[in-house]
Amino acid sequence: MISARYALAALIGLTIAPAGFAGCELDTGELKKLVGYEIEAVKTVAGWIDDGEGKVGNANDWEGCRYNRTIIFDDGTTVECSTYHHSSAWGPQDAVIFARYSERIICIDDELMDTR
Repeated sequence: MISARYALAALIGLTIAPAGFAGCELDTGELKKLVGYEIEAVKTVAGWIDDGEGKVGNANDWEGCRYNRTIIFDDGTTVECSTYHHSSAWGPQDAVIFARYSERIICIDDELMDTR
């Protein structure tokens, strides 16, 4: 009977806990956008480059996605933003990368951003 109580307590905890991890807490509407996607990786942002403007940022000055901004991760891999989404955060940022076929959506600082 005790194990059934623990199982029930764990299930209740899962239903009321926010859907979030690695700096990516999402509400129900945002989660609906991710139906069919899988978590591909969790990485740390090392910096970013705006190709057209010659602007470069490091891991400590995250400014969100801009069209054609290349986000560089600590393992040397990159993604390119395909939409504009302003976000501002200081310090190292974790990125959760969601994948479906060749599509990628990243979540940084609780915001979803489309990439290519």
